[in-house]
Amino acid sequence: MKILDCTLRDGGYINNWDFGEDGIRLILNNLISAGIDYIECGFLKESGQSPGKTIFRSIEELEKFELPAWNYTLMINYGEYNISNFSECKNKNIKIRTAFKKNYQREALEYISKLQNLGYDVFVNPMHTNIYSQEELLCLIDEVNKIKPCGLTIVDTLGNMYEKDVVSIFNIINSNLDSDIPLGFHSHNSMQLSFSNTKAFLKAGMEREIFIDSCVYGMGRGAGNLCTELITKYLNDNYSKDYKIAPLLKIIDELKTIYAKTPWGYSTPYYIAAIHACHPNYAGYLARLGFSDEEIDKIITKIPKDRRISYDSEFIKNLVSDINS
Repeated sequence: MKILDCTLRDGGYINNWDFGEDGIRLILNNLISAGIDYIECGFLKESGQSPGKTIFRSIEELEKFELPAWNYTLMINYGEYNISNFSECKNKNIKIRTAFKKNYQREALEYISKLQNLGYDVFVNPMHTNIYSQEELLCLIDEVNKIKPCGLTIVDTLGNMYEKDVVSIFNIINSNLDSDIPLGFHSHNSMQLSFSNTKAFLKAGMEREIFIDSCVYGMGRGAGNLCTELITKYLNDNYSKDYKIAPLLKIIDELKTIYAKTPWGYSTPYYIAAIHACHPNYAGYLARLGFSDEEIDKIITKIPKDRRISYDSEFIKNLVSDINS
């Protein structure tokens, strides 16, 4: 059982990834001191990087932090980073996680294969894993078995999975995925279920190498993520792990200054978005406009189901304008 901390990547949705160079070093050093197995350092994107941000235009920009030997990852949203930007892998400590939507599965897996041919260790992260039918999931697993990545992640993108969903998806994947491919779980806390869903995943995965995504202080868009400080203590007490908690508290002290300006965590607007399988940014936008929870619920139900998964800022602005008129 391993922890993959995403604070510098998923947490960056809160502060536009602007942790500052000193903040990045503080978080990295203390995650290492805590013994966190994998550290996700941010996104690889072709634009948007500036000093102190955890969006990188190249692996070399991350390496400027003179990282000690450890397991690091960078996330790519398929379509946001051209394969031509990569050269042969020179640093096996830095692994790539590639996230993709279901309709781009074939292209994303081809992209991942090209990365592997360049020598990179790559994780496969299918967004909205719970919207795959069983047939689609089996097809995905079959393709994943062919390319043999260093991990496959179950992604609860909208935070609307229950324990039974986690266990059901796990059982399908576990029964068909090659036994030497680790399986992970990435959750969001929109319905206050990140921790309980993760415990269910841990219990189901006793016979396979598994990894858990988390963020210190739960930092993340909307309702946030599973808290690193919670899951590490739970693994220490129940699975004989030896993560250090004190370094995580140092990170929390750093993050509290961000939280004071831009709080995250459970709220009813994000709960409403989750129960309607809707992107949390819709709820956040409506809440900022001052709509009540009841009004947010009514407006979200007016969004066509096929438009709820991906956030469209112009669409929701027009919808609100039509309602107000």
